[in-house]
Amino acid sequence: MAYDAFVADKNLTDVVEVSHGPTKTGAAMLLSYLAAAPLIAAALVIVADGASPALTYFMGLYGAALIVFFGGVRWGVAVMKPNGPTMKSLVGAILPLLLALPLFLPGDASWKFPAVMALVALLLIDDLRATQRGSGAPAWYLGVRLPLTVLIELAFLVAVAGMRT
Repeated sequence: MAYDAFVADKNLTDVVEVSHGPTKTGAAMLLSYLAAAPLIAAALVIVADGASPALTYFMGLYGAALIVFFGGVRWGVAVMKPNGPTMKSLVGAILPLLLALPLFLPGDASWKFPAVMALVALLLIDDLRATQRGSGAPAWYLGVRLPLTVLIELAFLVAVAGMRT
């Protein structure tokens, strides 16, 4: 199970044991944490100085870009299957882009933060299930994806809390 691969790596070292031997995940983890850094920084600025329209637009835009990225990972997983991708897997890879498109529009960001949070969480749940079925990304990916999702969700929660104070 994908979650077991994550739990087995309790201290988040850069090597996770999977069925075919050790897989290096340190670079993926580092880049994932760096990818979350702009969201965390923006959320902290919102808490410290209040929400500006530019900052909230940035967070919504960045969240939308991450959703599109997760769709791209799904596309990559689908096309790497030895027998080729199925229509279902390709549609599942395109859906994150289609769902994220409204998030790229300028305007009120009050609905964007909950939308990003919901989509990121739903994609993680679906990715976990797909990996458990054997049709998703390799188990090591979820050991990277799970902490990244937690960081994304926390950044948006902090920003929402900062906007309400």
